[in-house]
Amino acid sequence: MRTLLNDRWEFGKLHIDSTSEEARQAEWIPVDLPHDWLIAQTDDLYETADAWYRRSLFVEKADDGLCRRLRFDGVYMDCDVLVNGKISCSHAYGYTAFDAELTPFLHDGENEILVHIRHRSPNTRWYSG
Repeated sequence: MRTLLNDRWEFGKLHIDSTSEEARQAEWIPVDLPHDWLIAQTDDLYETADAWYRRSLFVEKADDGLCRRLRFDGVYMDCDVLVNGKISCSHAYGYTAFDAELTPFLHDGENEILVHIRHRSPNTRWYSG
């Protein structure tokens, strides 16, 4: 079974190399995916900063034998996916899809998913127009 989780995300922007503790204190704005945080600041499309995305995921019974993964079609650029404070996976290349394994990190009830993106310039990010 597949479930689309593009809604009910939150976004926060922080200084480069920010921590998850700092992110939890950040000012969050609601967003749906896909979301391109750099394009909102057209005078600095190559800004060096950290982007954080957060979403709550309710799991009724985490030990039900199901394998749960979160598929990303692309996250630019270096990112970590954290589930309940633990790193599920890291992905260093922004132009490829990848899966984050959720199963071992989930518990019954509400679970927190954080995606930490480190965008450093210069890089190969480009805009088509």
